[in-house]
Amino acid sequence: IVKNVRLIFWLILSGILIVTNWYTWIYAVTTNKLLDAAFGYYIFPILSVFFGILFLKESHNKMKLVAIGLVIIAVLYLLIDIKSTPWIGLIVALTWSTYTLIRKKINVPTDLGLFVESAFMTPFAIIAFYFITKNGSNYFSLNDISMSFWLFLAGANTLIPLGFYLYGSSLAGLGPAAMIFFLAPTGQFLLGFYYFGEDLDLNKLISFIIIWIAVAIYLRDLAKDK
Repeated sequence: IVKNVRLIFWLILSGILIVTNWYTWIYAVTTNKLLDAAFGYYIFPILSVFFGILFLKESHNKMKLVAIGLVIIAVLYLLIDIKSTPWIGLIVALTWSTYTLIRKKINVPTDLGLFVESAFMTPFAIIAFYFITKNGSNYFSLNDISMSFWLFLAGANTLIPLGFYLYGSSLAGLGPAAMIFFLAPTGQFLLGFYYFGEDLDLNKLISFIIIWIAVAIYLRDLAKDK
């Protein structure tokens, strides 16, 4: 892989995309924007269906196109009211769907691809870690074993599901694999609304309902194909 300039370029780009995606997600969690992030992860599966049709020539029918159209309507509806536009969600959706498209397109083994991505992102992580430590904001140390354990576990909970997802998308189409992912934003939505008590205004609620209808339409169509 490292001898192939084309693959290296795409893996560096995919590494940047996944780092941007995860940083945005963590930012959403820490700033009480979990619902906005959940909106993005709801958009992502339908967006991946669209990318699969557009770039990978995956099969499509009227129901899939309707689902894609509903997602576009939901986003445009929120764009009408700038205050309600979930920019966090849009960044999450675009970076994640583009990342999975690239990884599907270049067809690099899951474990090797993740290793190369991590290797190229590691220098930037070390630099960030240096400044975090210099500013006295480092929580990952032997001084707090409990916190370090949870931070380490958060890393594993990032990498392991990502590896399984990429492996799954290599076995199935980009669309079907992505649709399973809608379970994640459902959990995020429930946590944000019920556990963390985030506000859900009328515009966001309407957009969520549109997205849920789109997901239901696609899942029903997917079940018929089986």
